[in-house]
Amino acid sequence: MKKRNPEEVELMQNWLSYAKENLLTAKTIITEEFSPYHTVCFMCQGSVEKYIKAYLIWNGWILEKIHDLEDLLTHAIDFDSEFATLREDCKLLNKYITEEQYPGDLPFEAIGEKDAKEAIKAADKISKFVLKRIKFTD
Repeated sequence: MKKRNPEEVELMQNWLSYAKENLLTAKTIITEEFSPYHTVCFMCQGSVEKYIKAYLIWNGWILEKIHDLEDLLTHAIDFDSEFATLREDCKLLNKYITEEQYPGDLPFEAIGEKDAKEAIKAADKISKFVLKRIKFTD
């Protein structure tokens, strides 16, 4: 494994902190009496986007402004074919960035508790998968 300099490690820790924060936000707001399920799903998508980008950057990928999880997954598969096992989860979460970002894109009521719980489950799975593949030490 390539030895990392402190700046690289700090950059990766920042990416992972943002990803973790997005997922933590989703898990926290779903417990509210009036839970904005669309926001939970949006935060899960954002979390996974950051986790996958963190993995890619850690492996030498040059950051691109891509939000599509399936596109990011394709790049990750180039480094590790096991990422292909995440395709369905990425597809599930991807719709929340492409279809739900702004009012009028998807009816507010169309995203419910079941959708939000599925999004959290998928984001949890992907976060654990990525974290197992990022090593901070030699």
